[in-house]
Amino acid sequence: MMYSLKFKILFTIVFVITSLLGFSQQDNTLFFLHDIPQSNFVNPAVQIRCRQYFGLPLLSTMHFNANSTGFSYNSLSPGKSELDVDLLTSKMHSRDFLTMEFHYTPLSFGFMWDKYQYFNFAWTEKVDVKMFYSRALLELMKDGNTQDVGVGMSTRNPGVNAFYYRELSFGYSTKYGRYSYLGGHAKVLFGLAGVFTKRRAVDLSVNQLTYNIDAAWNPKVNTSLPLNISYDAQGNVSSASVGSISPVGFLLNFKNQGLATDFGFIYKKDKITWSGSVLDVGLIWWHDQPSNLENKGHVVFQGATITDGMDPVDYANSIRDSLRNQFRFKATKKGFITFLNPRIYFGGTYPVHKQIKVGAMVRTELYPGRPILGLTLSATAFSQKGSTVSVNYSIMNGSFVNLGVGAGFSSDKFQFFILSDNVIAFISPQTARNANIRFGFNFFIGCNEQKKKYKFPKGSDCGCNWAPTPPKNTEKLKGSRK
Repeated sequence: MMYSLKFKILFTIVFVITSLLGFSQQDNTLFFLHDIPQSNFVNPAVQIRCRQYFGLPLLSTMHFNANSTGFSYNSLSPGKSELDVDLLTSKMHSRDFLTMEFHYTPLSFGFMWDKYQYFNFAWTEKVDVKMFYSRALLELMKDGNTQDVGVGMSTRNPGVNAFYYRELSFGYSTKYGRYSYLGGHAKVLFGLAGVFTKRRAVDLSVNQLTYNIDAAWNPKVNTSLPLNISYDAQGNVSSASVGSISPVGFLLNFKNQGLATDFGFIYKKDKITWSGSVLDVGLIWWHDQPSNLENKGHVVFQGATITDGMDPVDYANSIRDSLRNQFRFKATKKGFITFLNPRIYFGGTYPVHKQIKVGAMVRTELYPGRPILGLTLSATAFSQKGSTVSVNYSIMNGSFVNLGVGAGFSSDKFQFFILSDNVIAFISPQTARNANIRFGFNFFIGCNEQKKKYKFPKGSDCGCNWAPTPPKNTEKLKGSRK
């Protein structure tokens, strides 16, 4: 089969962007599966093919995702019972992340107001955890401080951003012309619990004669938790522990408010359908049970180096003890603001058959201090009865071994869908850097009468079976709503 020049240009652009920018992570499979109503979560412009849909209460959709930007278990310690620190640091970037997400949507629904306008709503409980760490600090623990004599070291502290929040999303999408759509979400957020480590500079110098370490660091941790804090005679924090939590009071907490928004579009030009979205532009104001732990000053470590014969574990423990003895945290009770991690999707699809399309998509997530990007190539097949199957390949988090599969099994009234961006993680978890799965159930109203009228449009993106063919008297009136 001969492909058009525009089809070649589409994939060339995506490959060039990805080779320049790097890595990525999840929700790649869902982006092009417009037959699944939850694809509106990642592109607010998507509309449904029926008059109404309802997510099965309590099982509308569940999503789990975990990934590492630097390594897998097998790449660190193949065949060994202990961690190979040398191999670990050789695989790392200057900054790396471990991520875990769990999103649970107990309620979602959507309806077509008329032939052009679509409204939808989703209530989602979200737990997002991101641990960040520096290669330079691990090399200090591994090799000692001799490599920093005379040159010093400057890096960022390790830490964790972990929060649990509730999202109420109100969506709207409208159609322009025959195949162009614009959409957005307005989101109201409520933070239930959170721990946030500020990314602060760590500046270290090593004395050329004594090898003593002098490190300047201003660590700060903000929390929204029922913390019990104890103080010493100087007013410094001596200990902190999480107090008792009432399950009912915790789940009914609406005190930490926030706002966010999403935007998306779908635009068909000749045979290529372009689509894109910007998600999670927003913030949360944490003012319920806030605690701020902060230290100002520096730490001095006097001791032997690894080159003096000290065991690496003993050396790391010595530095830990120095930090514990010399760092004195002060505690305050001020509210604070945190920002969500925005995500950007951009891609295009091309029909190779009236019921098969191929596509390419670039995804970016703005992590603290570093964008994480990547590429997905996909092929999707549709049945005229509404079922969908997709297979895709992704480059993400420095891994080139990510095979995704997604399927939506539909009737006129019911749909079950399941998808993953990397099924290899379930076959060989020790080699995977990325693991995720999403599944859910939907009910449809009005699909049967739409299907009686529906025909696959000739020469267009077969993904448009979620958009009923316009009446004959409006086909030639671009932008008309008569």
